[in-house]
This record gives sequence, C-alpha cells and structure tokens, in this order.
Amino acid sequence: MKIPLVVASGALLLSCFAPPFASDRPDQPQVIKLERFRKALWTVRVTIKDKTGDFLFDTGGGLTLVTPDFAAGLDCEFSGRTTGYNMFGERMDTPHCSEVDIMAGEAKLTPVSIGKFDFGHRFAGDKTPDGVLSLDAFDGKAITLDQVAGMLTVETTASLAQRTRTMTQLPLRVSRECSARCLSVFLGVPTIQGNAWLILDSAAGGVSLIAKEYARAFGVDPAIKEQRLKFDLAAAIRVDSPVIVTDMIMDGNLGQPFMSQYVITLDLATSRMWAAPAQQR
Repeated sequence: MKIPLVVASGALLLSCFAPPFASDRPDQPQVIKLERFRKALWTVRVTIKDKTGDFLFDTGGGLTLVTPDFAAGLDCEFSGRTTGYNMFGERMDTPHCSEVDIMAGEAKLTPVSIGKFDFGHRFAGDKTPDGVLSLDAFDGKAITLDQVAGMLTVETTASLAQRTRTMTQLPLRVSRECSARCLSVFLGVPTIQGNAWLILDSAAGGVSLIAKEYARAFGVDPAIKEQRLKFDLAAAIRVDSPVIVTDMIMDGNLGQPFMSQYVITLDLATSRMWAAPAQQR
C-alpha cells in the first residue's frame, strides 16, 4: 500500500525501551514509540493542536496528512493548494494548514503544513489511521529508525556522533517538492547506468519497486513483473527484497523488506544517511 501524496520529483525502536524523553530536554535524544500496524507497518501517537491520533509513519509520504475525520473540529484553517504526485504519476491536490505545531509522543517536531487525505478502503478490516506522519515533520533534525526495537529516536548532535561512529554511511539526497512543503529521501545506488536514486519508503510493507528502465541495471528482467532484487550497498549492507518491475516516475522504491533489516539514521539537516544491521532480539 502506498500513500498517494509523495514528492513530485519521484515519490508520497525496544528490548530495553526507556520512557520517551520529555520534549523540554533538548540536550537528550527524544524517543518516539512505534506501534505495529498490520504485518509490516508502524503507527505513531501524534498530537496536533491538542488533538491526538494514531498516524501511519511513512518515510516516503512527503507531506504530513490528516484524515477528514481528524480534521473535523481541528483548530486549523485549510486553504490554498498543495500538489504532489505518487510514484506512479498520479496527481493529488489538497488544501493545507500552514506551520502547525506537532508532537510525536513527547517529542516536539518541526512545524509543518498539513494536508488532508482520505484512506478510503485501503485498511478495510483494521482501524484506519488518523493521518500520515512524514519526514517533513522532522525537517532539520537527525533521526534513527530501529524497527526491531520499535522506536524512532530524534538525535542530538552528541548522540548522532556516537550513534553513527560504527555505522556505514551511504549516499543520500533530500527531495523537496509540493512548493517546498514535501520532504522525502532517496538512497543513491551505483549501477551500470550511473547512479540510481531509490526512495526509502517505510509504508511500502511487502515489496520494493524498480522502474522498467532501470531493471537491467539492477540485474532483473524488465519483462517480468515479480522478481527478487539482490545487490550490495556496502560490505555489511545488502538489499534482498521481493521486487515489482513497473512503470513509475522515479528510479525505484526500497520498502520494508530492506528497511526493516537495518537501523537507519537520517540527518535531514545535512543530507547524510547511515545504516547498520539491526540486532535481532
């Protein structure tokens, strides 16, 4: 399942878990608890203007969104228009409420311009999330996603340096579209066709995607839809994922089959990324 709104150029942690650090302690990392949703996705407890709900955490979403039901009664005036495209080129338009303060657990995030989105029947049989928490809400911050531990950590300068000391740095680009309101990240992968840039997408639960034009560069057949994607990013960082070869407006998408196997740190202020194998518990 993929949220429709993503960046127009391409895309839409606890064995020893400690309580979240309070948001008034900027000298300490802030830990945000992740709650399992379905088999491979996560939700986060989010508060916007004193209204709290469970939001799907989506590193490929581009823009933080609320459902019409959550928006009802929210002290927020929606106006203007934000336009984005999903990975298949489908357009979405939404009004936005600008510079909204947002909390995830006890962590104060970056003020965002929230949009509206109706999930429809995408989660039939489950409680539909109240919105989508995307990376725009972490703009300017460094975060670590550890899915084995079930937590997302907002790092300090000191904790970032300590955290990444033994991790592997990988090429990263931060993409901003939707009139600069969206934020997504792309991992650089050297191929025989030059660098490909694959969006990191925590809401793509069961499969990764590669554009037909890049299939041969990744060693898969452009004529076969469902295959296996295997390649090394670095000595200890390997992609081994089910993949769908398809028509899309980006090079490709790395979803949870890759992301869930690694602790991933993103410095959104300096466009840097590190990864290390997750410690299975």
